[in-house]
Amino acid sequence: MTVISKDLIENSVAVNMSQIFKMSPLTQDLGRTYMDTVNVSIRGFSGSAPVIDGIPYALSLGSMSMEEIERVEIINGTSGFLYGGGRVGGAVNYVIKSPTQQDLRNITIGNYGGEQYYGHIDLGGKFDEKGKFGYRVNLMYQDGETPIKNIDKEQKVASVALDWQITDNVYADVKYNHRYYKSNNQVSFGGFSGENPKLDVGEQYKPDWAYDEKEHDRVIASLKWAINDIFTLRTSAFYEDGTYNLISSGLNYLGNGLYNQNFWNYGERDTSSYGGNVFLDSEFSLLNTEHLLTLGYSENYSDFSVSADGFLGHTQSGITLEQAKNTAKPNWSSKGTLGTYPKIKAGDTIYKNILIGDDITFNEQWSAMVGVNYATAINENYHNTVGGTNNGELKTKYDESEWTPTLSLIYKPIEYLTTYATYMESLEQGTIVGDTYANRGEILAPYVSKQYEVGAKYNLNESVLLTGALFRIEKANFYEEHSTNSLPIYTQNGEQIHQGLELTATGKVTDNLTIFGGGVLMDLNVKNTTHWSDGNIKDKKPTNAASKMAKIYAEYEIPQIKGLFLTGGAYYTGKKYGNETNTNYVPSYTLFDAGLRYKTKLDKYPTTFIVNVQNLTDEDYWASSSVLGDPRTVAFSMKMEF
Repeated sequence: MTVISKDLIENSVAVNMSQIFKMSPLTQDLGRTYMDTVNVSIRGFSGSAPVIDGIPYALSLGSMSMEEIERVEIINGTSGFLYGGGRVGGAVNYVIKSPTQQDLRNITIGNYGGEQYYGHIDLGGKFDEKGKFGYRVNLMYQDGETPIKNIDKEQKVASVALDWQITDNVYADVKYNHRYYKSNNQVSFGGFSGENPKLDVGEQYKPDWAYDEKEHDRVIASLKWAINDIFTLRTSAFYEDGTYNLISSGLNYLGNGLYNQNFWNYGERDTSSYGGNVFLDSEFSLLNTEHLLTLGYSENYSDFSVSADGFLGHTQSGITLEQAKNTAKPNWSSKGTLGTYPKIKAGDTIYKNILIGDDITFNEQWSAMVGVNYATAINENYHNTVGGTNNGELKTKYDESEWTPTLSLIYKPIEYLTTYATYMESLEQGTIVGDTYANRGEILAPYVSKQYEVGAKYNLNESVLLTGALFRIEKANFYEEHSTNSLPIYTQNGEQIHQGLELTATGKVTDNLTIFGGGVLMDLNVKNTTHWSDGNIKDKKPTNAASKMAKIYAEYEIPQIKGLFLTGGAYYTGKKYGNETNTNYVPSYTLFDAGLRYKTKLDKYPTTFIVNVQNLTDEDYWASSSVLGDPRTVAFSMKMEF
């Protein structure tokens, strides 16, 4: 697991998690389009489904606001034992800021790049002298044009956390977050053959009237009770609801510099998510071994609601990129009605997980983790059509359960070296094929992903940690099969097999130099497939997964000037393929960052000044096969601690 500290998050002056995933040596940032959703790949698989304060979400409305995050835990490898199914390559756990033991009074003003000025207040402490009741408040406002021309972003965040040390053995907290977001985000591309063309990442290739807007509220409550010296009870629950309006845009390349430009007006849609967990931990000795036995149950649910007439489309055919920037806003009323029907539930996703796990210590050198999950994945779609007589009734349903084991053996040959070998399985949800395919409504089979891993962790000294891992992950392969039909067929065929090597080095190398770096080398293949109409995909590479990465970020404190730090990084991402037959690809790229940080005092108040330049050379690159990267961005901030 890689932990991104609050200091690194603050010092990067990152507007969203894309910058953090770009810096992390074991993650691939795949860019953003609409809903401010940050797409990340871990070991070549999507890791975008979030985990928040240890609670997995089946669906979340866009990304987290950076101002509410205390730290980020990036878990590499199948995480079904911890969080149930749905996260093959790994998971990202966002830990939300909690009340502080000491008084906290921080004010930050800054700029995320372009004209994105913002202000942020972070307050924390205790209400009473005994320190039983605590609080944390975060308020933020951001507005202005981004470094990409004609893209504006507005964001409002209000976050409140309260805690209560009820007794010496019982602790409870509740965390609330409200977020509003509006932007005319980047366009998505498709239809390229061969290498994706080199386009200016500082340009916006759609008109500014195509935008997305969202607003959500989230509450998380948790309780921990140390019942006695043996048993501890942990439980938490969450609820989130949100509304979004979206007009998205896509450009499909036709050839000779011409594109079809498509707009999709989704009107207003609602989402809701809720769930919780309960775990009972017990520590005891048995037959000269130490045990930490955990029994638990978790469940999370997400749905979305739309109007039967909640979608309109508009197409401009055979236009240039310059023309695409200035497309006139269509008269949507001439396209049909939008949102005149009541919003009803159109689909939902449910994950349930029963687990039992035992962390066994045999002696100072040998230990093991043995566990099993009973995981359930449910997906339901409902009728919802204009003029439909059965709207709201169940249309298709998928409901499958599997037992999945987790086995891990840990050996410490010497004090500073830990080695391990692990085998894990995880139930992954099957798919109900959507309406844009010829086989719409078909329920594809569920599957169990498998992971094999061996690795080592070595503490070079008290400040530097070296890690290495060899892994192999097997999962079902899904793709679009194009035929003579007007619509493609969405199908499951063969296996995706990802195997590779990960290396990291993290820590304080000298009194003045801190590093955070590493790399990944993977062999990615699609195996055991049959021939299909577009060609044979056997032994082809999966899409949007780079097989090579190497990254290094460093901070150096100038000895002669106390409090002055030089910061910078270099991040290499290898070639990625854009389609199943590997006839389209994204070339490799290397990005550079550079910055300064100065910690001093103004009057008696500790103050930190930060300037960061991201994508220093203004590299034009593709974050994924369909999404452009970010241009050179100069971000800066000033934080005062009162």
